[in-house]
Formats: sequence, structure tokens, C-alpha cells
Amino acid sequence: MHFLKAALVVLADSDRPLTGGEVLDRAILLGLVKSTGKTPVASLSAALYVEAKSNGSRVRKLSTPGLRRAARGSVKWTLADR
Repeated sequence: MHFLKAALVVLADSDRPLTGGEVLDRAILLGLVKSTGKTPVASLSAALYVEAKSNGSRVRKLSTPGLRRAARGSVKWTLADR
């Protein structure tokens, strides 16, 4: 299963926003994805960022806006209809 599809399944099943690492951990635990890459969290996060920027996005990013890059683990994801 692709990262985005797995993330959508995990987020639909979650009762709170999750970080990219939490989404990946749950997806692996559920057997939705198997990753042999060096940076699977980055790949999953990239898929979520691309989806969040598209029209009709199914996910949205929750983070505190600031002048610098987001700190690791500070960006959380949820479904757009929540």
C-alpha cells in the first residue's frame, strides 16, 4: 500500500491528530506498509504535504506558524473533514 493511502486509513482510525512518525508506526503495526528505505517518515510526510497542498485535500496539517522550519514532531496531521 502506498504511504498516502496507509496514512488516510490510520488517520481515519485515530481519535486525535498524529505526527508523521506516529502515522508510520501505526501503519507498520497494522501491516499497511513495509518500508526498507532509509527515511520512511520523510517519505510519508512528503506524501502528506503534497496531498495537503492539493485542491480537495483529504488531510490537513496542524502546526504552530513561525518564522523558522517546524521542529521535528511538531507538525500533526488529521483528516480535512474533522
